[in-house]
Amino acid sequence: MDKYKTVMILHYFNNVRASYSYNELLMLFGFQKEQLDLMLEELLKADMLKLDQYFKLTDKGLDELKRINLLEVDYDSVDEEEIFTQTPMSFTEVYIPKRFDKKFKSNII
Repeated sequence: MDKYKTVMILHYFNNVRASYSYNELLMLFGFQKEQLDLMLEELLKADMLKLDQYFKLTDKGLDELKRINLLEVDYDSVDEEEIFTQTPMSFTEVYIPKRFDKKFKSNII
């Protein structure tokens, strides 16, 4: 099983807990139904996931998320404001790169 996909499924179940949606899993990760069924089955066999009225992470699954520092990370933890470093420019403003006014040195004569 692909380790990245495994971690993402575990991370998803850790975040949404009992309010997960099978269709959301299919859409978020672009899985086919059979592929998702197989991955869930493998996670159950690996004792990282258990089915107790709904899918829950086991201690082994939680340990895996903790090992890669994803245990406390939420899907919605990144605010849009944190992505941008400066105030966005309007479309009517002209963009001038930094140090644009410096002389261009070239060996071409």
